[in-house]
Amino acid sequence: MKKLLRPLFYLLVKYYKEIGLIFRVEKYDSKVFCIGFNKTGTTSLGKAFEMLGYRNSTFNRKVWRQYYLKDKIVPVLRYTAKFDSLDDLPWLQKDMIPLLDRVFPNSKFVYLTREEAAWKKSYTDWRYKVFGEHVDIEKVWKEYQDHNAFVMEYFKSATPEKFLLLDIKDENGFQKLADFLGKETSIKKFPHINRTSELPDRT
Repeated sequence: MKKLLRPLFYLLVKYYKEIGLIFRVEKYDSKVFCIGFNKTGTTSLGKAFEMLGYRNSTFNRKVWRQYYLKDKIVPVLRYTAKFDSLDDLPWLQKDMIPLLDRVFPNSKFVYLTREEAAWKKSYTDWRYKVFGEHVDIEKVWKEYQDHNAFVMEYFKSATPEKFLLLDIKDENGFQKLADFLGKETSIKKFPHINRTSELPDRT
């Protein structure tokens, strides 16, 4: 009986969230955006936002596939307007960052960095474990560098109140984030969520 009820429970939770989102008010005010590249700790940062009291959205398959990839940007922005903070795709995309900056005035942006060797290993392992793919890591590293160059150029004149450069491994990273957001906390380090090493191997 429990096996039969469990899928029904998850289905009800899914539709409850979707229905609640429909009626949530859109607010075109300041947000907090994580614009770090994949596998730099975006999921951990999203969890940190929640711990600091923000209503956060991470990667949403519908927003990515049905809206962004089909160039339906207005629905992306309407979805964005219903949250306080957002991380991962599509918000980290280079074409999205200036748009988010205009549509949601006075927003804050957090850019995550990661040491090259550690990032390459994490990304390679993640792509294989999740998708069964052997990637050309040097090609993807070039994409990482291009993204980094864009972010650094775009925010080169940004004030410390607007833009934060952060390494998720920083022993005081969570405290720095809280200070940046004007929040009080006794936590110093980030929680580590979505570890690639904890994903099951493909068999």
